Amino acid sequence: MYYLFMVNMAKIPLLRAMGGAVAALVFALLLGAPFIRYFQKNEYGQEIRSEGPSGHFSKQGTPTMGGLFLYVSLCCATLLLVDFLQPQVIAISLALILFGGVGFLDDFLKLRKKRSEGLSAKGKLVLQFFSACTVLVFIRIYSGSETTQLFVPWSSSAFLDLGFWYYPLSILFIMFFANSVNLSDGLDGLAGGLVIIILLLISGVVVSGIYSPGLAAYQQRVETALYLMILVGAILGFLHFNLNPAKVFMGDVGSQGLGGAIAVAAVVLHMELLVLVAGAVFLAETVSVILQVFSFKVFGKRIFRMAPLHHHFEQGGTGEKSIVYGFWIAGVFSAGCSVIICLIALR
Repeated sequence: MYYLFMVNMAKIPLLRAMGGAVAALVFALLLGAPFIRYFQKNEYGQEIRSEGPSGHFSKQGTPTMGGLFLYVSLCCATLLLVDFLQPQVIAISLALILFGGVGFLDDFLKLRKKRSEGLSAKGKLVLQFFSACTVLVFIRIYSGSETTQLFVPWSSSAFLDLGFWYYPLSILFIMFFANSVNLSDGLDGLAGGLVIIILLLISGVVVSGIYSPGLAAYQQRVETALYLMILVGAILGFLHFNLNPAKVFMGDVGSQGLGGAIAVAAVVLHMELLVLVAGAVFLAETVSVILQVFSFKVFGKRIFRMAPLHHHFEQGGTGEKSIVYGFWIAGVFSAGCSVIICLIALR
Protein backbone atom coordinates (compact mmCIF):
# COMPACT_ATOMS: atom_id res chain seq x y z
CA MET A 1 0.00 0.00 0.00
CA TYR A 2 2.83 2.34 0.93
CA TYR A 3 4.59 1.82 -2.41
CA LEU A 4 1.41 2.46 -4.40
CA PHE A 5 1.07 5.75 -2.56
CA MET A 6 4.73 6.60 -3.15
CA VAL A 7 4.50 6.20 -6.93
CA ASN A 8 2.42 9.35 -7.33
CA MET A 9 3.50 11.35 -4.30
CA ALA A 10 7.21 10.67 -3.73
CA LYS A 11 8.14 14.14 -4.94
CA ILE A 12 5.44 15.97 -2.99
CA PRO A 13 6.52 15.73 0.69
CA LEU A 14 4.13 18.48 1.81
CA LEU A 15 1.12 16.75 0.24
CA ARG A 16 2.18 13.42 1.76
CA ALA A 17 2.52 15.05 5.16
CA MET A 18 -0.93 16.59 4.94
CA GLY A 19 -2.45 13.30 3.77
CA GLY A 20 -0.78 11.40 6.59
CA ALA A 21 -1.95 13.89 9.22
CA VAL A 22 -5.54 13.72 7.94
CA ALA A 23 -5.47 9.90 7.93
CA ALA A 24 -4.26 9.79 11.54
CA LEU A 25 -6.84 12.42 12.52
CA VAL A 26 -9.66 10.31 11.05
CA PHE A 27 -8.43 7.16 12.80
CA ALA A 28 -8.25 9.01 16.14
CA LEU A 29 -11.78 10.42 15.73
CA LEU A 30 -13.13 6.97 14.93
CA LEU A 31 -11.34 5.24 17.81
CA GLY A 32 -11.81 7.90 20.48
CA ALA A 33 -15.54 7.50 21.21
CA PRO A 34 -15.56 3.68 21.68
CA PHE A 35 -12.37 3.93 23.76
CA ILE A 36 -14.01 6.47 26.09
CA ARG A 37 -17.19 4.41 26.38
CA TYR A 38 -15.17 1.30 27.28
CA PHE A 39 -13.21 3.11 29.98
CA GLN A 40 -16.38 4.70 31.38
CA LYS A 41 -18.14 1.34 31.49
CA ASN A 42 -15.23 -0.24 33.38
CA GLU A 43 -14.69 2.83 35.57
CA TYR A 44 -11.09 3.35 34.49
CA GLY A 45 -10.99 6.99 35.54
CA GLN A 46 -8.46 9.58 36.61
CA GLU A 47 -7.71 9.87 40.32
CA ILE A 48 -7.28 13.53 41.27
CA ARG A 49 -4.57 14.47 43.77
CA SER A 50 -6.02 15.75 47.05
CA GLU A 51 -3.35 18.49 47.19
CA GLY A 52 -4.15 19.67 43.65
CA PRO A 53 -6.33 22.65 42.67
CA SER A 54 -9.80 22.37 44.19
CA GLY A 55 -11.38 23.11 40.80
CA HIS A 56 -10.03 19.79 39.48
CA PHE A 57 -12.08 17.59 41.81
CA SER A 58 -14.94 17.73 39.31
CA LYS A 59 -12.66 15.86 36.88
CA GLN A 60 -12.48 12.83 39.17
CA GLY A 61 -13.31 9.68 37.23
CA THR A 62 -12.71 11.13 33.75
CA PRO A 63 -11.38 8.30 31.51
CA THR A 64 -7.60 8.33 31.28
CA MET A 65 -4.85 6.65 29.22
CA GLY A 66 -6.16 8.27 26.03
CA GLY A 67 -2.61 8.04 24.72
CA LEU A 68 -3.42 4.44 23.84
CA PHE A 69 -5.91 5.24 21.08
CA LEU A 70 -3.64 8.07 19.97
CA TYR A 71 -0.85 5.53 19.41
CA VAL A 72 -3.14 3.08 17.61
CA SER A 73 -4.16 5.89 15.23
CA LEU A 74 -0.50 6.71 14.62
CA CYS A 75 0.29 3.05 13.94
CA CYS A 76 -2.59 2.59 11.46
CA ALA A 77 -1.67 5.67 9.40
CA THR A 78 2.05 4.87 9.55
CA LEU A 79 1.59 1.35 8.20
CA LEU A 80 -0.29 2.82 5.22
CA LEU A 81 1.84 5.84 4.38
CA VAL A 82 5.37 5.70 5.80
CA ASP A 83 8.52 3.76 5.06
CA PHE A 84 8.56 2.70 8.70
CA LEU A 85 11.78 0.66 8.35
CA GLN A 86 13.88 3.83 8.19
CA PRO A 87 16.25 3.86 11.22
CA GLN A 88 15.15 7.34 12.30
CA VAL A 89 11.48 6.35 12.27
CA ILE A 90 12.27 3.17 14.22
CA ALA A 91 14.21 5.18 16.83
CA ILE A 92 11.28 7.56 17.43
CA SER A 93 8.84 4.64 17.54
CA LEU A 94 11.10 2.89 20.04
CA ALA A 95 10.99 6.00 22.25
CA LEU A 96 7.19 6.06 22.05
CA ILE A 97 7.00 2.40 23.02
CA LEU A 98 9.54 2.49 25.87
CA PHE A 99 8.56 5.78 27.48
CA GLY A 100 4.90 5.11 26.79
CA GLY A 101 5.43 1.75 28.49
CA VAL A 102 6.80 3.45 31.60
CA GLY A 103 3.77 5.75 31.58
CA PHE A 104 1.42 2.80 31.05
CA LEU A 105 2.84 1.05 34.11
CA ASP A 106 2.39 4.25 36.12
CA ASP A 107 -1.22 4.66 34.93
CA PHE A 108 -1.99 0.99 35.52
CA LEU A 109 -0.82 1.17 39.13
CA LYS A 110 -2.92 4.30 39.70
CA LEU A 111 -6.02 2.59 38.34
CA ARG A 112 -5.36 -0.59 40.28
CA LYS A 113 -4.74 1.20 43.58
CA LYS A 114 -7.51 3.75 42.94
CA ARG A 115 -5.23 6.62 43.95
CA SER A 116 -3.21 9.37 42.27
CA GLU A 117 0.22 7.82 43.00
CA GLY A 118 1.56 5.11 40.73
CA LEU A 119 5.26 4.44 40.30
CA SER A 120 7.61 6.02 42.81
CA ALA A 121 9.66 8.95 41.53
CA LYS A 122 12.85 6.91 41.84
CA GLY A 123 11.36 3.91 40.03
CA LYS A 124 10.08 6.11 37.21
CA LEU A 125 13.49 7.78 36.73
CA VAL A 126 15.29 4.43 36.69
CA LEU A 127 12.98 3.05 34.00
CA GLN A 128 13.29 6.28 31.98
CA PHE A 129 17.07 6.09 32.25
CA PHE A 130 17.21 2.58 30.83
CA SER A 131 14.68 3.52 28.12
CA ALA A 132 16.86 6.45 27.03
CA CYS A 133 19.96 4.25 27.04
CA THR A 134 18.22 1.64 24.87
CA VAL A 135 17.20 4.21 22.26
CA LEU A 136 20.68 5.76 22.18
CA VAL A 137 22.29 2.33 21.70
CA PHE A 138 19.99 1.75 18.72
CA ILE A 139 20.85 5.18 17.27
CA ARG A 140 24.56 4.52 17.77
CA ILE A 141 24.40 1.16 15.97
CA TYR A 142 22.56 2.54 12.93
CA SER A 143 24.15 6.00 12.76
CA GLY A 144 27.82 5.35 13.44
CA SER A 145 30.41 7.63 15.01
CA GLU A 146 28.71 10.86 13.81
CA THR A 147 26.06 10.28 16.47
CA THR A 148 28.09 12.34 18.95
CA GLN A 149 28.05 15.48 16.81
CA LEU A 150 25.91 18.35 18.10
CA PHE A 151 24.75 20.98 15.61
CA VAL A 152 25.25 24.51 16.95
CA PRO A 153 23.38 26.84 14.54
CA TRP A 154 24.81 30.06 16.04
CA SER A 155 28.40 28.81 15.84
CA SER A 156 30.75 29.30 12.89
CA SER A 157 32.04 25.75 13.32
CA ALA A 158 28.45 24.38 13.02
CA PHE A 159 29.13 20.87 14.35
CA LEU A 160 30.65 20.23 17.77
CA ASP A 161 31.79 16.69 18.51
CA LEU A 162 31.08 16.06 22.19
CA GLY A 163 32.54 12.57 22.18
CA PHE A 164 31.64 10.53 25.27
CA TRP A 165 29.79 13.44 26.89
CA TYR A 166 27.18 13.40 24.15
CA TYR A 167 25.56 10.31 25.67
CA PRO A 168 24.95 11.46 29.27
CA LEU A 169 23.77 14.83 27.93
CA SER A 170 21.41 13.09 25.49
CA ILE A 171 20.05 10.90 28.28
CA LEU A 172 19.31 14.02 30.34
CA PHE A 173 17.77 15.70 27.29
CA ILE A 174 15.44 12.78 26.57
CA MET A 175 14.44 12.33 30.21
CA PHE A 176 13.87 16.08 30.53
CA PHE A 177 11.33 16.14 27.71
CA ALA A 178 9.59 12.96 28.87
CA ASN A 179 9.06 14.47 32.32
CA SER A 180 8.36 18.02 31.10
CA VAL A 181 5.49 16.95 28.86
CA ASN A 182 4.21 14.84 31.74
CA LEU A 183 4.30 17.85 34.11
CA SER A 184 2.53 20.02 31.52
CA ASP A 185 -0.33 17.55 31.19
CA GLY A 186 -2.28 19.18 34.00
CA LEU A 187 -4.88 21.20 32.10
CA ASP A 188 -7.24 20.11 29.35
CA GLY A 189 -5.45 20.24 25.99
CA LEU A 190 -2.30 21.95 27.30
CA ALA A 191 0.33 19.27 26.71
CA GLY A 192 -1.16 18.08 23.40
CA GLY A 193 -1.17 21.57 21.91
CA LEU A 194 2.41 22.30 22.98
CA VAL A 195 3.62 18.99 21.54
CA ILE A 196 1.92 19.76 18.21
CA ILE A 197 3.74 23.11 18.00
CA ILE A 198 7.16 21.48 18.39
CA LEU A 199 6.36 18.63 16.01
CA LEU A 200 5.22 21.15 13.37
CA LEU A 201 8.46 23.07 13.87
CA ILE A 202 10.62 19.98 13.38
CA SER A 203 8.65 18.70 10.38
CA GLY A 204 8.37 22.08 8.67
CA VAL A 205 12.03 22.91 9.03
CA VAL A 206 13.12 19.50 7.72
CA VAL A 207 10.75 19.45 4.71
CA SER A 208 11.46 23.10 3.80
CA GLY A 209 15.17 22.37 3.53
CA ILE A 210 16.20 25.58 5.34
CA TYR A 211 17.92 23.47 7.95
CA SER A 212 19.50 20.15 7.09
CA PRO A 213 22.33 19.33 9.47
CA GLY A 214 21.32 15.69 9.76
CA LEU A 215 23.93 13.40 8.29
CA ALA A 216 21.36 10.93 7.03
CA ALA A 217 20.06 11.13 3.47
CA TYR A 218 17.42 13.75 2.74
CA GLN A 219 14.81 11.11 1.89
CA GLN A 220 15.28 9.54 5.31
CA ARG A 221 14.69 12.91 6.97
CA VAL A 222 11.56 13.45 4.85
CA GLU A 223 10.19 10.09 6.01
CA THR A 224 10.88 11.13 9.58
CA ALA A 225 9.09 14.46 9.05
CA LEU A 226 6.12 12.59 7.52
CA TYR A 227 5.99 10.29 10.53
CA LEU A 228 5.95 13.31 12.86
CA MET A 229 3.15 14.92 10.84
CA ILE A 230 1.12 11.74 11.19
CA LEU A 231 1.70 12.01 14.93
CA VAL A 232 0.40 15.60 14.75
CA GLY A 233 -2.78 14.34 13.10
CA ALA A 234 -3.25 11.70 15.79
CA ILE A 235 -2.83 14.30 18.55
CA LEU A 236 -5.32 16.62 16.82
CA GLY A 237 -7.85 13.80 16.84
CA PHE A 238 -7.13 13.19 20.51
CA LEU A 239 -7.56 16.91 21.28
CA HIS A 240 -11.10 16.71 19.92
CA PHE A 241 -11.90 14.71 23.05
CA ASN A 242 -9.37 16.37 25.37
CA LEU A 243 -10.18 20.08 25.05
CA ASN A 244 -12.00 21.67 27.97
CA PRO A 245 -14.17 20.11 29.25
CA ALA A 246 -12.11 16.98 28.62
CA LYS A 247 -13.87 13.70 27.94
CA VAL A 248 -10.58 11.81 28.24
CA PHE A 249 -7.09 12.47 29.61
CA MET A 250 -3.82 11.57 27.90
CA GLY A 251 -2.41 9.80 30.94
CA ASP A 252 1.26 9.17 31.60
CA VAL A 253 1.24 6.61 28.79
CA GLY A 254 0.62 9.49 26.38
CA SER A 255 2.59 12.34 27.93
CA GLN A 256 5.78 10.40 28.67
CA GLY A 257 5.72 8.69 25.27
CA LEU A 258 5.24 11.95 23.39
CA GLY A 259 7.93 13.69 25.41
CA GLY A 260 10.40 10.91 24.66
CA ALA A 261 9.45 10.97 20.97
CA ILE A 262 10.08 14.73 20.68
CA ALA A 263 13.51 14.38 22.25
CA VAL A 264 14.57 11.40 20.13
CA ALA A 265 13.34 13.12 16.96
CA ALA A 266 15.57 16.05 17.86
CA VAL A 267 18.51 13.70 18.49
CA VAL A 268 18.26 11.78 15.21
CA LEU A 269 17.84 15.04 13.24
CA HIS A 270 20.61 16.87 15.15
CA MET A 271 18.13 19.56 16.23
CA GLU A 272 18.59 19.32 20.00
CA LEU A 273 19.41 22.99 20.62
CA LEU A 274 16.68 24.31 18.34
CA VAL A 275 14.09 22.05 19.97
CA LEU A 276 15.30 23.12 23.41
CA VAL A 277 14.63 26.75 22.47
CA ALA A 278 11.24 25.84 20.98
CA GLY A 279 10.38 23.95 24.16
CA ALA A 280 10.83 26.98 26.42
CA VAL A 281 7.36 26.48 27.92
CA PHE A 282 8.23 22.91 28.91
CA LEU A 283 11.47 24.23 30.40
CA ALA A 284 9.56 26.84 32.43
CA GLU A 285 7.14 24.19 33.72
CA THR A 286 9.97 21.93 34.88
CA VAL A 287 12.07 24.72 36.40
CA SER A 288 9.04 25.96 38.36
CA VAL A 289 8.73 22.55 40.03
CA ILE A 290 12.46 22.37 40.81
CA LEU A 291 12.51 25.88 42.30
CA GLN A 292 9.35 25.24 44.31
CA VAL A 293 10.72 22.05 45.87
CA PHE A 294 14.14 23.58 46.54
CA SER A 295 12.73 26.74 48.12
CA PHE A 296 10.29 24.86 50.33
CA LYS A 297 12.86 22.33 51.57
CA VAL A 298 15.63 24.87 52.17
CA PHE A 299 13.75 28.01 53.22
CA GLY A 300 10.33 26.64 54.12
CA LYS A 301 8.69 29.04 51.67
CA ARG A 302 6.97 28.60 48.33
CA ILE A 303 7.91 30.73 45.31
CA PHE A 304 4.73 29.90 43.38
CA ARG A 305 1.17 29.49 44.61
CA MET A 306 1.38 25.96 43.25
CA ALA A 307 3.70 24.14 40.83
CA PRO A 308 3.93 23.40 37.92
CA LEU A 309 3.64 26.92 36.56
CA HIS A 310 0.19 26.51 34.99
CA HIS A 311 -1.26 25.79 38.45
CA HIS A 312 0.30 29.03 39.75
CA PHE A 313 -1.84 31.02 37.31
CA GLU A 314 -4.85 28.81 38.00
CA GLN A 315 -4.60 29.46 41.74
CA GLY A 316 -4.39 33.16 40.96
CA GLY A 317 -7.86 33.08 39.43
CA THR A 318 -7.02 32.79 35.71
CA GLY A 319 -9.45 30.54 33.83
CA GLU A 320 -8.26 27.16 32.56
CA LYS A 321 -8.93 27.98 28.91
CA SER A 322 -7.10 31.31 29.18
CA ILE A 323 -4.03 29.59 30.66
CA VAL A 324 -4.01 26.91 27.95
CA TYR A 325 -4.34 29.43 25.11
CA GLY A 326 -1.73 31.69 26.71
CA PHE A 327 0.75 28.83 27.03
CA TRP A 328 0.05 27.79 23.43
CA ILE A 329 0.84 31.34 22.28
CA ALA A 330 4.05 31.25 24.31
CA GLY A 331 4.86 27.92 22.64
CA VAL A 332 4.34 29.41 19.18
CA PHE A 333 6.53 32.38 20.13
CA SER A 334 9.38 30.16 21.38
CA ALA A 335 9.11 27.99 18.24
CA GLY A 336 9.28 31.17 16.14
CA CYS A 337 12.42 32.23 17.99
CA SER A 338 13.93 28.85 17.16
CA VAL A 339 13.21 29.34 13.45
CA ILE A 340 14.63 32.88 13.52
CA ILE A 341 17.84 31.60 15.11
CA CYS A 342 18.05 28.99 12.38
CA LEU A 343 17.50 31.48 9.56
CA ILE A 344 20.02 33.99 10.93
CA ALA A 345 22.67 31.34 11.41
CA LEU A 346 22.23 29.95 7.91
CA ARG A 347 22.28 33.25 5.99
